[in-house]
Order: sequence, then structure tokens, then C-alpha cells
Amino acid sequence: MEISVKGWRNGVLLVVPPEESWSAVVDQLEGKLKEAQDFWKGAQTTLDVGDRPLEAADLEALVGKLKEGYGLVPTAVVATTPETRTLADKLGLEAMEKLPVPERSERKVLVESAPEPAPEPKGPVSNALYLKQTVRSGQRIEHPGHLVICGDVNAGAEIVAQGDIMVFGTLRGVAHAGSSGDETARIVATNLRPTQLRIASRIARSPDEGTPPLSKFPEVALIENGEIHISPL
Repeated sequence: MEISVKGWRNGVLLVVPPEESWSAVVDQLEGKLKEAQDFWKGAQTTLDVGDRPLEAADLEALVGKLKEGYGLVPTAVVATTPETRTLADKLGLEAMEKLPVPERSERKVLVESAPEPAPEPKGPVSNALYLKQTVRSGQRIEHPGHLVICGDVNAGAEIVAQGDIMVFGTLRGVAHAGSSGDETARIVATNLRPTQLRIASRIARSPDEGTPPLSKFPEVALIENGEIHISPL
């Protein structure tokens, strides 16, 4: 059984298999994180070790590796053994006996992560950049205002704006609106199918259950009650 690395409502969840040796667990984890290092960078991270007891040196080394090696932000450890929870507490991590059950939302919502510390919002942005093109994989477009793209944003591309983002096409890449900390910013697309969305310091990504069909209507992503929600425009 392999270690599981997946998104959940508090960022990244790492689930450690109980029967593997600790060295094998660390090797597996490094392999998985290297595959998507840029995707998870900066995300708050919970480590679920279940019934596995940990030595202080092993846990401390792993926490350091997650921080320094991959840019993750370890925040919590889930463990059934009191000794492991005590070690986590000494490292300044939240110690939990079991994983909290996420609340369900009636509205359509991406898997989202807890926010990073939000930067101080700058003044209102009013200048808009209009581009009539397809943003291809590997391209990055950044603008200190609103960003309007008449074309598709392909997977592997990244668009960043301090204001709103509007895509008159299919958005499959990474989009970050309100990059200076504006939580009122929105992301609108004719077909919203991103690999990752960011609004201010909030992060969301597409579910793992395959690619959904294209929408019949434009959709908008915005922050409501501290979470990124998606609804028809």
C-alpha cells in the first residue's frame, strides 16, 4: 500500500500506510511530492499516521523536509497513539486523534484549502488588459489589474491578476485573481475546468473524479463564507 497525497478542505492530506517501513514511506512521499511540487507549494499540510507510533527524530525530520524541501506548511498530525500526538504538540502542530469530517455544501464547490496568511490588499484596480489569444502550456501572464482573455487557457498555463479574471473560452490551467489580497475578486469563464484556482490567499483545485462535462452556461468562482464557490453566472 502506498502513501496517499491528496487535497482536502484544510490543504494537503498525507495518509501514511501502516505496514510500510518508515524509510519506504519517506521515499514514496518524496517521489509523489516531486511529481507535483509546484502545485502543492505553500499549502497547509496534515499528516495522518493512524496507528503507527513515531520516534521524535523521524517526525521532526519529516516536518523539516516538508518545509524546506517542498515548501509545504505542516500544521497538524492525526494519530491514534497519545505519544505521537504529544510529539506533534511539542513541534507546534495541532494533534488530532482522528481526521475531522468536512462539512458538506449544497452548492457546487471545488476541493479547497485553508487560506495562507493574506497579504495587505492594495488599492482598487481599474485598468484592464484584453488579450485575444490562446494561452498555451508553459505560458504565464500577470497583470496589475483586471485580465480579460478571449480564447482558451490550456492546462499548464498560468494567469494572474490583481483584479478579476474573465476567460471567454475554456479555462484548464491555473488562474489567480485578487493576487494582491482582494477577496472580492472573481474568476469567470465560459467553461471553468481549471487545474487550480486562487482568489486572494484561498486555493482550490479540481476534484480527482475525472474531467466533468463542459458547462452549458458560463460560471463564476468567488469567495463566500471563507470558501471558493462556483456557480452559474
